[in-house]
Amino acid sequence: MIKIEISKTLQDKIRKGYPWVFKYQIQNRLPEGKPENMAVIYDHNNRFLALGLWDSNSDLCFRVLNLRKSREINTGFFMERLQSAKIIREELEHEGTTGYRVINGENDGFPGLVLDRYEDTLVMKLYTASWFPFLDELYELFQKEFKSQQVVLRLARNVSKSLGTNSTYRDGQVLYGDGNSGWVQFKENGLKFLADVVEGQKTGFFLDQRDNRLKIREMARDQTVLNVFSYSGGFSVYALAGGCRSVVEVDSNPFALETSLRNLKLNFPEKSFPAQKFTQKEGDAFRILAELKSEKRFFDLVILDPPAFAKNKKHKAQALEAYARLAKAGAEVTSGMLLAASCSRHVQANEFYDAVCRGIGSAGKKYKEIARRGHALDHPATFAEAFYLKSAYLEIGP
Repeated sequence: MIKIEISKTLQDKIRKGYPWVFKYQIQNRLPEGKPENMAVIYDHNNRFLALGLWDSNSDLCFRVLNLRKSREINTGFFMERLQSAKIIREELEHEGTTGYRVINGENDGFPGLVLDRYEDTLVMKLYTASWFPFLDELYELFQKEFKSQQVVLRLARNVSKSLGTNSTYRDGQVLYGDGNSGWVQFKENGLKFLADVVEGQKTGFFLDQRDNRLKIREMARDQTVLNVFSYSGGFSVYALAGGCRSVVEVDSNPFALETSLRNLKLNFPEKSFPAQKFTQKEGDAFRILAELKSEKRFFDLVILDPPAFAKNKKHKAQALEAYARLAKAGAEVTSGMLLAASCSRHVQANEFYDAVCRGIGSAGKKYKEIARRGHALDHPATFAEAFYLKSAYLEIGP
């Protein structure tokens, strides 16, 4: 097992729950060409500090698996962690939800691994190749524990790139089950949705916005709704289930818009949706928002849920500018309620809220903050960098 040395400052940070070591933080010379997937850290007094996953192909090369004492990493170890994760999420199925996150990476003791459940399908996404030696053990454990009909493997882009041509694994691979189709159906707060777990974004659906979608259903009655960056129509379905007057969706992805229509028909098979009730606009969100403004189209409820504008720290300043521009454009087409959300890990919550308020102000609108929201219970965050999701509800005045 590889032994790595780090500064006293980083040792203290890890003791307090920080789970990562980057290559530039390692102080000792490491052997080259070794295939190990595990490493250990001892503190400056040569006492055991942490055992973790080692990934020599990644800048984020060490992820803490166990702190303060050594453990044998086996099925029993993984079962303990899985049971703890399941307890946190027990109430979800009583709410009519069969699509949710079972394991949220580091925050549930599985660093660099996400497990999402879509009814009788499990989707495991890996953010480090260090998990490959444990993969057979893990998917068998997960399948048996949930009695799943299918287990699908998804790989982060960096992991896919690191695989050789002779690799046993690939993104979208069905590890267990017949794999006839990547489409699965699940329930969320009693509503039905489809997800493409083989080729869809993330693991097929943005499960982290479940609480905000529920809030939108509560707010939507008799409202006209604009859903920007609508993806597969989650917010739209909830708004219609809440009795809204109409929905306009905006997305640049025709596949996403088509999936949204499928989700609509799945939940309202007997209803027809004429253009005045439901419309889709394909294209750039900023351009379409400008067109709606020029047409003097106004909405009671505007939802702004874009993809991550900041992929890394270098993009933070430009991301904050984009959030401000988006909030301005959204405020210009409503004198009602605005939901602004961010999933950019590199943008802190206070920075995001300031950008949104700045954008609304630059539209010449008054606003009143109604609520701020963060992570749902199945997306726990146990260290600062894990708090990626933030959203704000603002009442926009004239």
